[in-house]
Amino acid sequence: MELKIDSAMDDGYFDREIINFTIKLKSGEPAKIDETKKALEKEGKNGFLIIYTLKSIYGKNEARGIAHVYKKEEMARKILPKYVLEKNGIKNGKEETEKK
Repeated sequence: MELKIDSAMDDGYFDREIINFTIKLKSGEPAKIDETKKALEKEGKNGFLIIYTLKSIYGKNEARGIAHVYKKEEMARKILPKYVLEKNGIKNGKEETEKK
């Protein structure tokens, strides 16, 4: 997997950095959030890293996405929707009770 950062923008209001990126994949390989996070960390993007979107491009071995890098985890938990946190493998902090 080869990662290319297309643009990076500081968002001072929410104390985060927004990164637009493109990933070149091997033939038939799906884009994976965990591998994308590791590739972004190798690029020097440290902090509380959230992959906001990650979509494969039809007809190409590429995927495009948006990542948010927060300085504080609490800010991300406040403003991001629950489904975004869950797809990144982060629980909302509240343990949900199982229905029997």
